[in-house]
Amino acid sequence: MMRGTMSIALLLAAPAAAIAAPTTAKPAAAATAGGALAPTPGVPVRRITLSPEGRAIAARIIGTPDPRLKEIQAEMTTIRQQKAQLIAGATVDVEKLEPLLRREEALQGEMRTRQNDRLLSLLRALPEADRVALLHSMANPARPDGAKAPAPATPGH
Repeated sequence: MMRGTMSIALLLAAPAAAIAAPTTAKPAAAATAGGALAPTPGVPVRRITLSPEGRAIAARIIGTPDPRLKEIQAEMTTIRQQKAQLIAGATVDVEKLEPLLRREEALQGEMRTRQNDRLLSLLRALPEADRVALLHSMANPARPDGAKAPAPATPGH
């Protein structure tokens, strides 16, 4: 997946972990208290501060997992296993591999479309200030500790 799409996927997959009110509690305690997954050590987490109204809207729109996404992920796992079996042989039957690749491509497209639809629904429903906060966070993802921001592009170089 592309980096921006991955951010969206992560945002939609764990909305309670990504969208939270400012808190003075420890991050792990806050994440588990909200019912979300605890942050993975070493993985940067950016908390998006939304208004109480924005949090309620986000919980309503993206708080409930899309059951079709789980089905897509399960089918993609099966396809990956089938591809691994085909590739493990002494010769690779391209005629058997092609339909697997085409199906995987279709599933990836469907997943992106469903995630984008949910994101657009959320953006349309959020108040302007919350919409801006969410979009800024997506445009500037969290970086691992010690990682530098990319240098700005200079004209002519």
